[in-house]
Amino acid sequence: VVNTALGYGVLQKGFATVGTDTGHRGSALDASWALNNLERVVSFGHQAVHRTAVTAKALTADYYDDDIARSLFFGCSRGGGQALMEAQRYPEDFDGIVAGAPAYSWTAELGGRNTLISQAMYPDPTDLSVATITPEALELMGQAVMQQCDALDGLEDGILNDPLACQFDFATQSCSDYETEGCLTPQQLQALQLVYAGLARDGDQHVPGYPLGAKLGEGGWFRWITGGLSVLQLDEFQRGVEPDPEFPDPETPNAHFAFGNGVMKYLIFHDPDWDYSTYDFSTFKSDVAAAAQTLDATDPDLDAFRERGGKLLLFNGWRDMALTPLGTIKYYEQVIDRAADAAEDVRLIMLPGMDHCFGGPGPSLVNWVDEIDRWLETGQAPQQVEAFWFNEEMQPDGSR
Repeated sequence: VVNTALGYGVLQKGFATVGTDTGHRGSALDASWALNNLERVVSFGHQAVHRTAVTAKALTADYYDDDIARSLFFGCSRGGGQALMEAQRYPEDFDGIVAGAPAYSWTAELGGRNTLISQAMYPDPTDLSVATITPEALELMGQAVMQQCDALDGLEDGILNDPLACQFDFATQSCSDYETEGCLTPQQLQALQLVYAGLARDGDQHVPGYPLGAKLGEGGWFRWITGGLSVLQLDEFQRGVEPDPEFPDPETPNAHFAFGNGVMKYLIFHDPDWDYSTYDFSTFKSDVAAAAQTLDATDPDLDAFRERGGKLLLFNGWRDMALTPLGTIKYYEQVIDRAADAAEDVRLIMLPGMDHCFGGPGPSLVNWVDEIDRWLETGQAPQQVEAFWFNEEMQPDGSR
């Protein structure tokens, strides 16, 4: 059972806290636990966190013989998706919610978009040794982007403060008729185009693409999008979480390959023999419609949560390759477009140079529990936050 709130000193601040395994055990990269088990899928989708919250709050109130003053939820990645599900589906559970890098679009992003990436990177399912975009091509692309865009914010530090300001034409790196090295092949350029376009079908963009500037580094494309069985070892997939020896990680060329196949095989089709390489997306909407009702936290209607005085704080790293930062921005904009006054109760903080939830060249250590608690206490929404770098002992070391 993972409880990330413990890392923010919640016990020392006087909170009682609880975590849940959402009804199953397994590797973070293996979804076979869901095969033909609707109860587990519903628990994973939304029910387990709600039941855990209701039960834990009852136990806490009974133990202390007092009403609970304030209830908070913190989560990142899958936890960020759980956070949005709570605000949308169970608005009475929590007063303040922090949703970091939220995995809220399981069918379209983690299933469909990742399937599209797998088709581009590994068109032959019998050869998972090296991706279409090789480590050499990845280095070429990353260096070219940073050379052109790193100084746009006035400081050459390996961090793009606003990746949307970076405009780069990868066709300038394409191979000529006589080149074989130090350039991008037509197949590599096509794969790039698919990653940056996101998942779009029938005129709808289900998932935005990725912003520029996050190819290099431990948490970049190599780990999530490209990789290869002959060049990548996904050891300690979740930093700080001890792997369960009973549930080893499956063999996978990159993280998105595992997530995409896991979602499609076990959460959508319930068919372990489903083949990503032959899927044509022609029936994608109908294929995922049933699962989406349980798994996806995409509803921008936060009226009930806000009417109770609820506050939602979203954050995402600009270098996040697990879940596109543009998807988090898209959800925030949908909330505001639906109700302009939601800006009083919903905030989005983007962190330059941060990978998925933490890490990367930028500062990523923020006490999000303090931020949401202060917002509820004072009524003053955070306009900016101070983010710290951390050293090998996970201690603060410089900030912005």
